[in-house]
Amino acid sequence: MKTMRKSVSFMLASLMVLVTILSACSGGNNDGTTGDNDPNVKKDPITVSMYDRGNVPPEVGTVDNNLWTQWINETVPVEYVPVPRWESVQRFNTLLAAGDAPDLILEYDNAYRNQLYLQKQLMPIEELIEQHSVEYKALLEEFPLLRQLGTKSDGKLYEFGRLLGYIPGGYLFIREDLLEAAGLEVPQTVEEAYEAMKKVKADQLATFGTNMSGYNWMDVAFQNTTWVLEDGDMVKDWERVAAATQYKKQLFDEGLVDRDFMTDKNGEKALQDFVQGNTFMFGFAGNALLVYNNYETLRSNVPDAKLAVIPLPRSEFGQFSPYFNDPVQMTGVINIQAKDPESVMRYVDLMSSESMAHTLKYGQEGVHYEMVDGVEQTLDQDKYEKEVSWLGDYRMLGGQHIINEFTKYVEDLDPSDPFDQEVRTLLETAFSLYIDKERPLPEVTKYMPGLPDEIQFVVSNVNEPMSDLWSRAIVGGSNATVDKTLEEAKTLWSRSDGEQVEQFYLDWYRENKDTWVFTEDLYDMNF
Repeated sequence: MKTMRKSVSFMLASLMVLVTILSACSGGNNDGTTGDNDPNVKKDPITVSMYDRGNVPPEVGTVDNNLWTQWINETVPVEYVPVPRWESVQRFNTLLAAGDAPDLILEYDNAYRNQLYLQKQLMPIEELIEQHSVEYKALLEEFPLLRQLGTKSDGKLYEFGRLLGYIPGGYLFIREDLLEAAGLEVPQTVEEAYEAMKKVKADQLATFGTNMSGYNWMDVAFQNTTWVLEDGDMVKDWERVAAATQYKKQLFDEGLVDRDFMTDKNGEKALQDFVQGNTFMFGFAGNALLVYNNYETLRSNVPDAKLAVIPLPRSEFGQFSPYFNDPVQMTGVINIQAKDPESVMRYVDLMSSESMAHTLKYGQEGVHYEMVDGVEQTLDQDKYEKEVSWLGDYRMLGGQHIINEFTKYVEDLDPSDPFDQEVRTLLETAFSLYIDKERPLPEVTKYMPGLPDEIQFVVSNVNEPMSDLWSRAIVGGSNATVDKTLEEAKTLWSRSDGEQVEQFYLDWYRENKDTWVFTEDLYDMNF
């Protein structure tokens, strides 16, 4: 504990600028009082939810009481409410029912936050920001998408968010060494990809043409996203899902994919096939570190393997890119029962500030890192892992745009290591290929609206049997034609009241098409 308090004191000394920021936002003091109230009355701490992932080293503390929470309390008195990460909705519902929900609810689940809005559990925040914010107000002005995404159907602003920048999340890799061995060029269309897979398989250069479990790049290539724009309206798609299924069925029937793909629920077998050198084209979803690690494993198993990242081949519906992480992500709402919203706003400003975002990412200069040629270099990896690496959920608000996790990882690769530089080229190529409005995301929007309970009930009941129908078409041989499956799927949709879902999205799009954030809006942000 003595060491912990010494660290806290050091942090306070090095980051006093944050106290100045917060005083400017609220006219407040550093003792939990504000200029709008009696300065002799000490305020109760606000309450803020914090995901508990069980990843805080015991010697550092707990998710709600550690060296960082103690330091934050020197500026804004706050009690953290631990919420199990994978049971967060259940925990919040229990707290709300008991009247014990935190003042600031931090939750990644868009649908759940929308549910809280529909239940009138949330406090509008526009006036609060206008009167009591400096940091977050400035972010709203610089990045209007924060305001657009945080505004609900009544026209009021309810949600806080954070800025992540552009971070590729999906990839299509191809074995460049196998391309050369087969005398092929990079396939430009789905038809060329199919022919290339056949050639590589026929030449016995790979066991599989591509993967069907894990990240399925073929659905993206065919824009198989369920909802599409046609004739100025948002409608349920049937044409694309049929085309994507026919393509996958063709690959399956010709032995170009693992025939047991349906039992590979998490894609782990497909990944192992890839890193063991058995797969020609591989769709992958993951972060830059996983790309590095998987390529390193592939190279250790197949020393001559050479990977390239390529654009998704064109289909008759256009050319699209794998998903990238939400560049703007909404994360926080204020409980309508919060007794001290001004202090909640002070906390949001604190956690949105540039200095706080930097500190919670890198730690303290001179303790956890030093600057070398303008780049943060970790001093002691073990110390960083123990004291800083687990702070991601403390950075759920505001100013993350100063730290793009993807570009930071790329910049930190060793310039003197040939393999590091090969991976750097791979990742930089992926960024340039996939963050491009000429090859957009296939979805109408990354920010689909929350569904009313009765519509969600229909969707939840029909999704699994619909998916099973299409899967059986792929593996069912000549007895399960795609045309027959399409008719069965339409009948199932109709019997399941799917028209209600169609009408909801049709009405929603018509009402929001001039104000919502759609895919085309995502490519011109100045991160």
